[in-house]
Amino acid sequence: YGPLLGLYFFGLFTKLKVKDKFVPFVCLFSPIFCFFLNKYSEYLFNYKFGFEILILNGILTFIGLTFISNLKDKY
Repeated sequence: YGPLLGLYFFGLFTKLKVKDKFVPFVCLFSPIFCFFLNKYSEYLFNYKFGFEILILNGILTFIGLTFISNLKDKY
């Protein structure tokens, strides 16, 4: 659900236009990254993720969409 949350909040709170061909890559990268982070976080950081991994997943999607957006074309 993380990429859906990120996409929803990005569309709700920004008026930026994204480069459409890169959106699936951002939406696939975020859960894959969070999967490995969740798997190795207890070993690396001595922390076990719960449902907050969804929030992190949404934030990563939001940030990724911001990076692939056309910042010059706001409207």
